Amino acid sequence: MRIARPRVLFIAPTLPALTGNGLAMRMGVFAEALARWADVDLAVVPVAGGGVENTPFLQSLDLRLSRVPWDRRPDTPYTLLSRVADPAARLQTFKAYGKPTIARTLTARMAESIGHLVGDGRYDLVHIGRSYMTPLARFLPETTPVTLDLDEDDRASFASRAALARRSGNCFLADWLDQEGHACDGLIAAMAGRLQRAFAANVRECENLARRHPGVRFETVPNAVDIPRHMPRIEDGRSILFVGSLSYEPNADSILWFARTIMPRLRTRFGRCRLTIAGANPPLAVRALGRHPDIRVLGFVDDLAEVYRRASLLIAPMQAGGGTRIKVLEAAAFGLATVASAQAADGLFTSRQPWGWICQRPSDFVAACADALSDPRERDRRGKLGYRSVIRQYSREAVVPRLAALLEECCGRRALKGAH
Repeated sequence: MRIARPRVLFIAPTLPALTGNGLAMRMGVFAEALARWADVDLAVVPVAGGGVENTPFLQSLDLRLSRVPWDRRPDTPYTLLSRVADPAARLQTFKAYGKPTIARTLTARMAESIGHLVGDGRYDLVHIGRSYMTPLARFLPETTPVTLDLDEDDRASFASRAALARRSGNCFLADWLDQEGHACDGLIAAMAGRLQRAFAANVRECENLARRHPGVRFETVPNAVDIPRHMPRIEDGRSILFVGSLSYEPNADSILWFARTIMPRLRTRFGRCRLTIAGANPPLAVRALGRHPDIRVLGFVDDLAEVYRRASLLIAPMQAGGGTRIKVLEAAAFGLATVASAQAADGLFTSRQPWGWICQRPSDFVAACADALSDPRERDRRGKLGYRSVIRQYSREAVVPRLAALLEECCGRRALKGAH
């Protein structure tokens, strides 16, 4: 006789994956952790992009896709507010709307279909990926435990983007971005009484979230990567790499800034070097960088192993956003050192644990890249420090078992009610 496993519904904004997009990889870590102790139904509403199809990774976890009707049309309140001509009035209407823009297609009808899917006691736990997906929890039974992975502090992330917009003189965009963050925070507050646990990737952000939402128990669960089999590096000491989803505005802005501001000064100081940009959905301005003979824009790369092996240095120049940079972890898993902004290094490495260089000003980036490219022994030393840190703290083997135990504890083994 075998004890029945708990049943879990996982509501995700993109298809969980083992590699590729950073958000998909994080959803993949949670999917793997849930599948260790429960039978998991996966409801993907891809507001963050991508398709909805079964994959070898999902099949390896024995996850079952649950189809949720989604027509991508915004709900009526968002449609109406988007037609308000006066910007100030539109912003006020958006504040009253109470959801971030990304949640505009998560209608009450969809939430009702999720409620019917869960039913009365059909699932022993509902896990939700990202704050903006919580409108779909509107009709869940009150007795069903809920956990929430925030990934990052959305309010802080949008605030950092708002600060950049304000510095560039776009005050309306800055105010709108601030409200996006407050709307995400409002969704967490609305769910506070239902949540068994909430998770975020960055220790400092977790602490800030806990201060704003004292009724929620927060846990830091870092991003995690697979550790690749060892392969010798074949880099030439002149190859700089950027990896990141380029549909994410902070990523696109940061690589445009680096290519236009840092690369010319770096060539003057160091000599000729090459920049490779890898990431899905590059906007026109990023694609245009590929016209330069020393810049390659690869777009989406299915397997980055060879790209990491051939790079001398990873750059992470982001000035906005939140969470932890999963591509910095992925690079470190290949022994590749990073030159990063303080924003990108936050929660990963410090001057005391220097598996990269941390930069504040443009001159710092120029100097750090020149120093790193000029000193292969120091690059290698920092790359090895990063590799050891990732194995110890950020490998799937380190993260998934602990996360599985936390999630199972939230479920409380309520499903041990039958046998077959």
